[in-house]
Amino acid sequence: MHVVREARFAGAFTFQYSKRPGTPAATMPDQVPKQVVQERYDRLVELVNEIAWEENRRQQGRVLDVLIAEGEGRKDARTARLSGRAPDNRLVHVAVDPAHGVPRPGDLVTAEVTYAAPHHLVADRVVAVRRTRAGDAGEAAQGEPGGVMLGMPARRS
Repeated sequence: MHVVREARFAGAFTFQYSKRPGTPAATMPDQVPKQVVQERYDRLVELVNEIAWEENRRQQGRVLDVLIAEGEGRKDARTARLSGRAPDNRLVHVAVDPAHGVPRPGDLVTAEVTYAAPHHLVADRVVAVRRTRAGDAGEAAQGEPGGVMLGMPARRS
């Protein structure tokens, strides 16, 4: 908990320990009871979420580069936004501003963060859209089975 407080992680993938048959740890003495593991895990998740939201709120007003992705935002169509990842992997929902051009998956958008939520940011002030080779590849592959994701070819069978 001390390390999490000091590091101020923007997010963390946390998992409870579980015994794996055949591993040395599974047969070690003094196993921590499931109830204790659960209580510790719940405290850790609560702390990580609290810090993540604080850190996200600190992003308000900052200008970030966002790599637009496909399928990141479940509400993109309804909110007229596209979603992607900031350089530190935070999920960012970005407004579409036709004055700057409509970004494609794989393009970079520079935008100002206008709202922070516990697990994502919203950037409604677009500063620039930079078309990329990854966006070109994705656009060229539209309609093809498998398509392209962020410039990486999909595995075809």
